[in-house]
Amino acid sequence: MKENKSLSFGPLKLEPSTRKFYVGNNYVFLRNKEFCLLEYFMINIGRVLSRTQILEDVWDHNICCPTNTVDVHVSNLRQKLKLHQSADLIKTIHCVGYIFEP
Repeated sequence: MKENKSLSFGPLKLEPSTRKFYVGNNYVFLRNKEFCLLEYFMINIGRVLSRTQILEDVWDHNICCPTNTVDVHVSNLRQKLKLHQSADLIKTIHCVGYIFEP
């Protein structure tokens, strides 16, 4: 999953090498899991991702935690994105998971 090149999507720019995230010219502080989660979404733009799949790919494979952990982190990430972006880019697919799209 790890890529070192910058990821861009509209005004969003994620720089994995420096662990920085920008909306336009505004730097947005993201906690470690929020950063990893956004990176995962941006790598998988337009794909429906189940909560279990996200847990397995973003969290440590040896960790055992409930899938609502993903919901909490997605909620936090959505709040930060909405401060700088009017559209909700992370959409919930009920009973399945999430999709990141315009």
